[in-house]
Amino acid sequence: MAKPLGIRLRVQAGRGYSFSVDTAEPLTNPIYLPVARVACTPYQGGMRVGGTMEFRSLEHPIVQSRVDTLARSAQPLLRGVDCASMRDVWVGPRPVSADGMPLVGASGVPGIFVAGGHGMWGITLGPISGKLLAEQMITGTQPAALQAFSPSR
Repeated sequence: MAKPLGIRLRVQAGRGYSFSVDTAEPLTNPIYLPVARVACTPYQGGMRVGGTMEFRSLEHPIVQSRVDTLARSAQPLLRGVDCASMRDVWVGPRPVSADGMPLVGASGVPGIFVAGGHGMWGITLGPISGKLLAEQMITGTQPAALQAFSPSR
C-alpha cells in the first residue's frame, strides 16, 4: 500500500500482551524494566504491565503461557505488586517495521509524511517522533535524529 509513496520497508502487526494488577502504592510514572523487557504504566490505581511480541494471526486467541512468562519475568523486579490480582488480559496488534526501527519522515511524495512502525515503543517514542516530524514539516529540513528512521531507507 505504501510503495507508491516510495516506502519499501514492510510494516506488519506484531501482537503484544498486557494485563492489569493491584499495587500496594499507586504507580506515579511509567517505568521500563530493560532486563525483563517489560513496561509498566499507572492504571486505575494499580498498574498495567505490558511486553512481548509475537507474530501470529490477529484472530489467534491469547496464549496464556505468554502472559504467565510476562508476569514471571516482571514479578522479581517489582515490590508491592500482586500478580495474583491479574485481570484485563489483552493481546493486540502493534505495527512494527521489518528492521524493528520506526519509519519517521517524508515519504517520496511531496507533502506526505509518515510516522509509524514503532512496535512496542509507540507510546514511548510517539511524542518525540511527532515533535521531530513536526519540525521537519515546518522547516523542510530533516532533523539529524530522524536520518536513521527515513521511511525510504
